[in-house]
Amino acid sequence: MSDAEKTSPEAIYQASADDAGTIADIHTESWREVYRGILPDAYLDDGIVEERRRYWAEALRDPDPGGFVLAAANAAGIQGFISVAREGEPGYDAVIESLHVTANLRGAGLGRRLIDAAAERLLADGARSVCLRVYDANEPAIRFYERLGGRRDGAGIDPFAGADMPDTRIGWRDIAALRDACGENG
Repeated sequence: MSDAEKTSPEAIYQASADDAGTIADIHTESWREVYRGILPDAYLDDGIVEERRRYWAEALRDPDPGGFVLAAANAAGIQGFISVAREGEPGYDAVIESLHVTANLRGAGLGRRLIDAAAERLLADGARSVCLRVYDANEPAIRFYERLGGRRDGAGIDPFAGADMPDTRIGWRDIAALRDACGENG
């Protein structure tokens, strides 16, 4: 990303391996805040930092085919990111694996802008449907995705960090409608 792009408000660009540490830090802080009382405290207090750093270093060094990570940055640096895979959920063309925004920008529209950018890219790549999974206890996130037209269409258990986490699949069968909803709610 050029210096000019960094000075514009929340320029969205393809993340690279150079961004892994910052993305891991945003992911860590987001989970510590949002998932406190949902994920085990021992993981959030001790295990998460190195685990997320390893995860993002590998994911950005060797991305999955067709998948991508977009970062949003301004002069202060990366403020949020979205990670999308092209495989993982039967019946869907793509999966939003992660969407995280710094605490100071939650509710300011950056999450919608990141989803909008991902939807545009997926449409350009020929995808027509997308979904994500969200922990059932994360009710604010579920409401956010439903405001964007997402429909609950599956449930499961995610064994993560030593706990069995009930989760819900939220899907959009029409990515263009998701993209439009991001603009309408912006």
